[in-house]
Amino acid sequence: MANKWVMFGAALMLAACSKKAQPPALGEPASASATAVAVEAKQVVDPKTARMMELLRAVYGDKAAHENYLDVELPDVEKRDELSLYRLEPVAMRELPDGRVVVVANAQMVDTNGEAMAYHVTTGLLSAYILHKEAGQWKTDARHENVASLGSSGTFGEVEWVTLGEGKPGFIVQHGGIWQGYSINLISVFDLADGTLHDLAGDLSLSSENEGACGEETSHCWSVDGKWKFEKREGAPYDDLVLHFTGYDEERAESAPETESRKRKDVSGMARYKFDGGRYVLVEGENIVPGV
Repeated sequence: MANKWVMFGAALMLAACSKKAQPPALGEPASASATAVAVEAKQVVDPKTARMMELLRAVYGDKAAHENYLDVELPDVEKRDELSLYRLEPVAMRELPDGRVVVVANAQMVDTNGEAMAYHVTTGLLSAYILHKEAGQWKTDARHENVASLGSSGTFGEVEWVTLGEGKPGFIVQHGGIWQGYSINLISVFDLADGTLHDLAGDLSLSSENEGACGEETSHCWSVDGKWKFEKREGAPYDDLVLHFTGYDEERAESAPETESRKRKDVSGMARYKFDGGRYVLVEGENIVPGV
């Protein structure tokens, strides 16, 4: 008898659920619960992304905007007179001491179906915008579109805001990728006062390793990690960029049998780069990061 009541109760619950799942009749307003589900299903954008999207809409208009990206025409990285459709996503934002705001964004080319073309070998395309507020409206002061091709899988890495010298705000981008167990991390430097906003460092190597590809048959294995910082140079408008490296290197002769152990040694080093008026050049030490 008890089982009969349990089965009866379950049937009632199923009927109730089925009734709730039915859509409203044609012409009837949706229930409050259905509206709440629709709102919940809508993608939630965090406040910082929403703020950056507000700034990008001020540059390109609402028509191009989605919840967390815009579809806009941008110039090719090298052929500036050629325009294509790109998906533009905000990455980082910073308020400058004078009250202006900077937004850094990543662009990916869009295919004929409107999907972003992000493959493993595809870089991210960097754009940056400087805006100020006037009479309650955002106005664009600088618009640097697709000025650098960085990273892999359609994106570049972390943006870090820096001061390149007295009164010289800028930012560093760490970028790179992993290919078949080999990885490398590079840094690029940008000066926000630079009219063309080009990479002042030229993809300096910061770290690399091949631990994912280091098997018994591999004759050379390594892992070198770098840390960066800016140091004042007396009388110079730009600070020096200094990299400090630590890690290890293992190697045996390529002609040696695989049963022979690789010889391991700890490695360390320093590389100092000075800004020569156009870019950062090595003036002391050595960049010991192996290429991949």
